[in-house]
Amino acid sequence: MQSWLSRYPKALITLVASNILMMAGLSLVWPLVTLYVHARLGYPMTDAGLVMLVQAAANLVGSLIGGHLYDAWGGRRTIVTGALLTAVSAGGMAASHSLLAYSVAMFGFGLGFGVASPCIYAFAATVWPEGERAAFNAVYVASNLGVAIGSFAGGELAQISFRLAFAVTGVVFVIYLFWVLLAFRGPAWHQAPRRVRHQSEAETAPRGRSLGPLAAPLLLTLGMFLAWSPYVQWQVTIPTHMEALGFTLSSYSILWTVNGGLIVLGQPLVTWFTARVPRPKPQILVGTGLFIVSFLVLAGTSIYAGFLLAMVLTTFGEMLAWPAVPAAADELAPQGRRGLYQGLVGGAGAAGRGLGPLLGGFLYERLASAQLFAVMTSVFIVAFFVFAMYDRTLPRQRDAAAMPPGL
Repeated sequence: MQSWLSRYPKALITLVASNILMMAGLSLVWPLVTLYVHARLGYPMTDAGLVMLVQAAANLVGSLIGGHLYDAWGGRRTIVTGALLTAVSAGGMAASHSLLAYSVAMFGFGLGFGVASPCIYAFAATVWPEGERAAFNAVYVASNLGVAIGSFAGGELAQISFRLAFAVTGVVFVIYLFWVLLAFRGPAWHQAPRRVRHQSEAETAPRGRSLGPLAAPLLLTLGMFLAWSPYVQWQVTIPTHMEALGFTLSSYSILWTVNGGLIVLGQPLVTWFTARVPRPKPQILVGTGLFIVSFLVLAGTSIYAGFLLAMVLTTFGEMLAWPAVPAAADELAPQGRRGLYQGLVGGAGAAGRGLGPLLGGFLYERLASAQLFAVMTSVFIVAFFVFAMYDRTLPRQRDAAAMPPGL
């Protein structure tokens, strides 16, 4: 264990540990939203979906604000601000007695989390610039570990009391706040100057007319939004579809156990692949291609082995794609805009997670399951082509400041 950890700088290990804590705090709440609004407060599922949309919209706005504040204030102050707002909002959830009060608290919770989250990826690139994709992958694995811990703890606490689960969430974010104040100290946590980058093939290849400096990050952002919208069906329409086929909730839960296990145990394979394909773009394309194949499998299966195969393909797809998108955003970010670019892709993911359930629910009520998965596959295909095009908009030469001296 010590030799494995020795490859990572101490600052990145501190960042990864903080991310586990932050994601555990988030995951204490978000799996309980539908159950709390529908079962405890007595509102229809549509209202529960709207509350989730409110939270996702707040997350989107918070990501954009947090990315801007990272560039203007620095990451430490921005994370503290987000963590404080999230802790207060969790306390508001514990004290709420109406749907309106709960929705307002959920908005604040999503906003605070959104403010803090892009700083994590921006910090990963700052504290270990030579790590490149490996730094983002460490944050990604930590996020999944935090989600697993938080989801399990949230379910156990909710069996005692929903208010207890919300109150514990507030305590977790207070602990997280003090962790950031005490641990994020020293020169490693100051925003580093723009690092020297060698040009990639994508940057030096002859190109047509440039579409402007914002086209590349906006296309990357659009691809992230499109990819997340069908991916989130694993949490929305797929469990309902499996239940209609006669599968138990336990059999569905096993699929997520497989997902979590593969994310941890499959890291050597991912490391092997990324060592041979180091650029983010092909990693994104291969990952999105696996998403496409997985949903084609879903469209044609009604047996459990088919759902298991689709989850395995989806898991390897996300292991390649999700860490590579922030890595690509960091490559595109000009001086002083690292936080903003992470906020853009993070906000796009939040938007996909917010609108995806509404789209999936709408289609599920009107289409056969095979047709639903065909539509979602089409969305993945569009995302694939958007990802394939994002760097084609770059100018022929990077700004001279980004070039190594003498080139």
